[in-house]
Amino acid sequence: MHHARLSLPLKRLLLALPLALSVSLAAHAQQAQEQPQAPQKQEQPRQAMPPSHAEAGRMMQKLARFRHVPLTVEKAKAAIEIFLTLKEKYPPQTFRSKTPGPMGAAEAMKRSEKAKAILELIRSKGFASIDEWTRTFASVGMALAHVREGDDNAEKKLRQLEQARMPEQMKAQIRAMLKAVIPPEQNVEVAKKLLADEQAKKMIEQVEKPR
Repeated sequence: MHHARLSLPLKRLLLALPLALSVSLAAHAQQAQEQPQAPQKQEQPRQAMPPSHAEAGRMMQKLARFRHVPLTVEKAKAAIEIFLTLKEKYPPQTFRSKTPGPMGAAEAMKRSEKAKAILELIRSKGFASIDEWTRTFASVGMALAHVREGDDNAEKKLRQLEQARMPEQMKAQIRAMLKAVIPPEQNVEVAKKLLADEQAKKMIEQVEKPR
């Protein structure tokens, strides 16, 4: 198994891939799925299991194709406000999808019976479509995660990656993903302003707070 040959920081990286969108709909949907449910016929022990190689690979491929939306403070706040409204008004299954990340969340919302109302809300805040909003919201999440972890954190992981013992194909996937999640400088500056704004910080805390 290749995981056994990964350095500890890279193991942590793979396990933390879902958190790359730390304030994304995908992260919220995952939290909702992990809330206690009614007892099933066969109760399974609740354990935090690492993603399989296939799941991690698919997740990395999706993240590697991500394109950041250029942010302003106003646009970022509008994206967060939409999420908070959706979180308050709609049940978690509205955002639940087998596909990880903002793409999956967007598809789930478009299939929902609430799609028309959701689109009206999104347009009222200046976004043309559900896809545009989810990509913007994910861009906000990546920028916030980048600032919180330290501006040079992704670069450190890239250096660790080059020294790791693993198949070149896996290394290439992780390299592409790491480069893709690094936000543009404009978005980094917006994230810093959000974290320095008390009102925005409270909004971010509400996003990350489980139902």
